[in-house]
Formats: sequence, C-alpha cells, structure tokens
Amino acid sequence: MAGSQTDTTTYLKNKFREYYTTHGQAIETPPGFEQREFGFLPFEGKTMFRHIAFQSPSTMRAYIRTNAPAHVYYSSAYYRTPEAEMENKDWLGADLVFDIDADHLDPPCKKKHDQWTCGNCGASGRGATPESCPKCGKANLTEQTWFCEKCLETAKSETLKLLDILVQDLGFSSEKDLDVNFSGNRGYHVHIYQEEVRQLDQLARRELVDYIRGAGIEAEFHGFGVAQEKSPALSGVGWSGRLVRALYSFFLDVEPERLKGLGLSDKAVESLLERREDVLESLRGTSPNRMLKFFGPKDQQSLNKLVAEAVKSEAAAIDTVVTADVHRLIRLPMTLHGKTGLKAEKSPINGLEGFDPLKRAVAFDKGEITVHVLSAPDFRMGDETFGPFEDEKVALPAAAGILLLCKGAAGVVT
Repeated sequence: MAGSQTDTTTYLKNKFREYYTTHGQAIETPPGFEQREFGFLPFEGKTMFRHIAFQSPSTMRAYIRTNAPAHVYYSSAYYRTPEAEMENKDWLGADLVFDIDADHLDPPCKKKHDQWTCGNCGASGRGATPESCPKCGKANLTEQTWFCEKCLETAKSETLKLLDILVQDLGFSSEKDLDVNFSGNRGYHVHIYQEEVRQLDQLARRELVDYIRGAGIEAEFHGFGVAQEKSPALSGVGWSGRLVRALYSFFLDVEPERLKGLGLSDKAVESLLERREDVLESLRGTSPNRMLKFFGPKDQQSLNKLVAEAVKSEAAAIDTVVTADVHRLIRLPMTLHGKTGLKAEKSPINGLEGFDPLKRAVAFDKGEITVHVLSAPDFRMGDETFGPFEDEKVALPAAAGILLLCKGAAGVVT
C-alpha cells in the first residue's frame, strides 16, 4: 500500500542525505563564501532557516549532509556580518544574478501538463493557475506544475539570448565573467561575480533589466524614423543592430498570416510580401528611412508593430525582480531541487545549446523504487519516457520515482 506523507518525506530526506554523503564534495563555494548568507528549506515545513553563515566549505557541506534540506540557497549579496538579522548585516555589495524560468514564459505546453484545483469547490483546470476560481471566485487554489522538453527548450532559448546580450552588448566575457546553472526544475540561473558589478544599486540593475528586456524600444529612435539621417546596419551594435538582424530574419520566410497577426493592414501586408526582396535589400543597406518607404511616411504605426515583434524575438525574458534585488537568495549550484530531485547542474556556456538537463542533472541514477502514482502526465528522464499514470502502482528507476515523490504526485509503497 502507499505510504503516508510522513513516509514519503522521510524517504526523500534519507535519499537526499545519501546523495550529499556521497557527492557533497562536488558542491562548490561561491566567491566571498564567508560573507554570504545561507538559507535552507526543509522537507518538513514551509519555514526557511536563514541568516546562517559558514567559515569553511567543509562546515557547510557537513550541515547540508546532516540536515538534508529540500532546498539550499545562498545570498547574491556580500555582508560584513551575514549571520545577523537583515538590518544589522551591513551590506557590502551583490553579484548580478539572472533567473529564467519556464513558469514565467507561459509556453503552450503548460496547457497540457500543468493543472490547478480549487480547494473550496473542487473545480479544476489546465494551464496557468488563475488568481481566483472561475467557478466559486475563491482564491483557495493549489497547482501542480510539470516540465517537459518544450518547457526546458524555451527556457534555454531565452538563456542563450541573455548570454548573447551580456557578451555582445554589455561586454562581459563568457569565459571569465559568467556562470550558467540549470535551476534543477524549469529554468536557468546566470551569475556574474565580477567585482565591477557588485556596487550597482537597485536603480542601475533595473536599467540593465530594461535593456535586456528591450523595454521602451521605439522604431524612430533606432534608425527607422522619418527624420533619421542614417540607418543601422546588419552588423550594428546594440539594439539598433539587433532590430535590423531580427527584421531581416523575420522577412526571410514570413507568411501572410504572421503579418496579419501583428495587426498590419491588408494593404501593408500585400505591399511587404510583393516587395519582400526589396525589403531584404533595404535591410542589408544603410539608406535613411529604408523601411518607411514600404509603408509611407504616415504609416509609422505599422512599422512600430514590426519593430515590437523584432524586440520580442531579441529580448531575454528574465525575472525582473530577481536581478533588481540586491539581497536575493538564489539556489546553490550542485545542490538538489526539492521539487524534482534533480541537481542545479553547472553548464559550460559554450556547450549550453546541447545541454540536456534530463540527462546531465540526474542525481539518482541507480536503483529502483515502487510508488503509487495519483496522477501524472508522461515525462522523460534520461533516455526513457514514463507515464502517463493515473491511480496506479508502478516500479520506476529511482530518478523517475523520486521526481514523482517530490512533485507530490505519488507516495512510497510500503
């Protein structure tokens, strides 16, 4: 029979402890380790143990091994007294941290594998969880989120865009300044430890966020306006060059439905498609107002819609709150994620495109476990696909079974 929630919690905690006993040495300490605050969220509750500091990596690893928490975090900030309460820590600076999570990207696959349930009336639905139940109006909602390969590829794509902006536009070195980690769940974290960024205040970080997200980009200020004397080139730097390259890629194979979907008039769509080669040629050149001639000087609005689409394709969808927060706690690389049992695995930046977290981040790659699954969609772990499951007992490889246990979708069979 399926074990209780206590049985499952005990099982997971023991498995995490086994992992840290065997692999704890792989946990790397971040720069300025002694000046960081650490936080730990246990399996048994929702209260985080924080304001903890360590004087040596071995002490930290021993703490993690002994307590076997569900989640391990460290501060992006450096403090003179990291173990003190927040008002007495004495902030010294903070790394730049970026978080990209498929949960915030709302990929179409969410409608297939994510679901919510109202604890008040029992109504349920798939996809993004609403603010309140559409049936009874109450906000007593629980959600069950999953990831699939499409989710993870979406998050990876946004991460690659972020890295391109950080390197090409902002001048960071991919070899010296940037670290990339799979979050252990549905996204990626990018860390910049460079000393030059540590003193950036919240306002400066918000400006960086706005640049990376393409906030406030307007066509007329980037070489596409009526009064422009010179237009940006395909090889241009910054957002001006990005817009040209994005529009060029867009027009290489754009279909009528895509243009109409942007809200362009039938006349504008017809003109653009008939003169596609001229459009591409104009984007390759440097003539003033080159795009306006395909709309007319009074049709700046249509051009603005095209530029907005170009911004969307080039901007990186980072979590704005995480980057602007100079006190943020972020998951410690190479520790386990309590909602999946996967590792927050480090990825080589130049190898990120081929990085497969469902293989590389698997922590429990040996053994088998029998669980009773309440409900779960199909999912891949390693080279195998499992499910879907509905109210059934099944023997699974440890990584797949532990994922279901961490998700609360199954119980240990005792």
